[in-house]
This record gives sequence, C-alpha cells and structure tokens, in this order.
Amino acid sequence: MKVLFSFEISKPQDIKNTLISTRKNIIDSGGIFFGNEEAGRFSGRGVEGIYHVGDSSIKISITKKPAIFPTSAVKSAIEDYFRE
Repeated sequence: MKVLFSFEISKPQDIKNTLISTRKNIIDSGGIFFGNEEAGRFSGRGVEGIYHVGDSSIKISITKKPAIFPTSAVKSAIEDYFRE
C-alpha cells in the first residue's frame, strides 16, 4: 500500500468515544470506517487512509486521494473527523 502523505494529531483523552464519533461521522457522510482503539482504515469521497493510535498521538496515513483535492484540504478534513 502506497502512502501519499502522513501526519499526526494529538491523541484525545477519550479515544474510545472519539473513534465512535469519527466512525459515525464518516459513515453518515457516505464513507466506510473499520477500526478500534489501536488501528483502522477509512474511506470516503475518493480519499482512503489508515490510522494507528500511539501513546500520545494518532498517526494518519493517506493512501489515496483525488488529484483535484489539495493535500492541505484532505488533512484538514481528516483532522476534523478525528477531533474530540
């Protein structure tokens, strides 16, 4: 699996509830989300990625995105999904 770009965000204090909310929001937007408090994958609107939860951060790697979507816009949208 080719990684286009990766970034990290601070791990929320309540990672379980954050991921429940993330899953709901991605699915409600027509996307797919599989994962748990350790790792998972997601897709939607032509964007695909994986995540790994560490001790203090979540590493998110984007593996596919439409060429018309700037990297900064994809990063910002994904960050919003993974916030508390």
